Amino acid sequence: MSKWQKHQPDTDTVEFQRELHQVCRARSRLVVCFYTLPLYIAALVLLLNEGRSVVMFMFVYMAVYAVFAIDMVVKKCPACSKQFYVTAFFLNFITKKCVHCGLSCTGNRRNQQEPGGREF
Repeated sequence: MSKWQKHQPDTDTVEFQRELHQVCRARSRLVVCFYTLPLYIAALVLLLNEGRSVVMFMFVYMAVYAVFAIDMVVKKCPACSKQFYVTAFFLNFITKKCVHCGLSCTGNRRNQQEPGGREF
């Protein structure tokens, strides 16, 4: 039995799957916030053209973005217990795998094969 197999968490448990789902949802929230930036800019232009104040609108968007980013940063990998998306100092919101152990949001490890030799 290899060192990895001794410390491998049971990926079939409900708790493990729930934690992994929460990690992936945190990424999805920040990505949606990031991709809505053009809509936010368009709304700012419309509000400014009408002569309305945009201060509150800007603070709300920045607060939502900050909350989602902090939520993503604090999420820990259920397999290795390290920050899922953060290496040393940088947040990687593009990846769907743990930057430390390679655990994917689908629960598959990189380069890990099933016992029968087939990779899924």
